[in-house]
Amino acid sequence: MNAERKGVSPLIAAVLLIAFTMAVAAILTAWVTTFTQEQTEQLGNQSEKQIDCSFAQLEIFDTNPDTTWVSVAVTNTGTVDFNNTTVTTISEGSVLGTDFISPLESGQTESVNVSWADGGEAETVRVATAQCPTVSDQSTVG
Repeated sequence: MNAERKGVSPLIAAVLLIAFTMAVAAILTAWVTTFTQEQTEQLGNQSEKQIDCSFAQLEIFDTNPDTTWVSVAVTNTGTVDFNNTTVTTISEGSVLGTDFISPLESGQTESVNVSWADGGEAETVRVATAQCPTVSDQSTVG
């Protein structure tokens, strides 16, 4: 019973193992390079946005209330132009009404009438923009 052993020679096994390892390394290198470039670009865009927003400012200039609406004058006192500025009236923590100013360029003052239907009395007006979430102003109505 002389069994003849057949299999892969140690030299071929070593070559296959090295080739497989190199292929996996090449795939990982390509993925890590792409991932790093994407993350670097995303971080650069976020940093640029934060720098731009540090020069942004909104100011509520005047509010003239009525029973179902408030006239609000908003000034962009910063150096950033806004595409969509939200003006919201609030009463006891609840939103009564919302309106939008678009665009609101640097140095520009716009008036908007924010109305609501339920007859509540607005206590606060808040102005904000999604473009720079940390930039807002709030004023008591009256």
